[in-house]
This record gives sequence, C-alpha cells and structure tokens, in this order.
Amino acid sequence: MTDLYPIMKGKAYRLAESIIAPKHQGEDLLATIMSNRDHTRHVAFLTMLPTVIPADAHRQILLDGLAREYAGVDSWMAYVDREVL
Repeated sequence: MTDLYPIMKGKAYRLAESIIAPKHQGEDLLATIMSNRDHTRHVAFLTMLPTVIPADAHRQILLDGLAREYAGVDSWMAYVDREVL
C-alpha cells in the first residue's frame, strides 16, 4: 500500500506557501506553522486545509504525520492534548 503522508504533505506544503509571507523562503514552512499553535498562520492553515485535502481520512493521515514529524507525538489528538494542557 502507498504511504499517503508524503503526498498529503506536498499538498499541505503548497497551502503553507500561500499562507506564509515570502520572508520565510527557504524554511520548512510546515515546521514554521507547527512551531506556534497560537499564531494566526496555524489557524489559517487548519481552516483552509479542507479546501486542498477534502477527504477526512486523508487530512487525518496528514495531521497525524505532522504531529509525529514536527511535535514528536503519536497522533494529532496527542498533539492537541499536549498543546492545550
């Protein structure tokens, strides 16, 4: 079976490019988004994500992968739990 995370990450990266100002050029834009959950770019990314990844299951693959890669937790919900508490 194909690992869909890299495919979803590519779509999400293009969204991140449209959200983040050019001053972040050369940075890992998804890392920039994940670095501060209280920043407006984080909210904008999550709000706009369904427009580029409409399927819930595919978004879940992406979000779980982002949580593992950038936050070192097993799932998106573990990331949310850690960030909220």
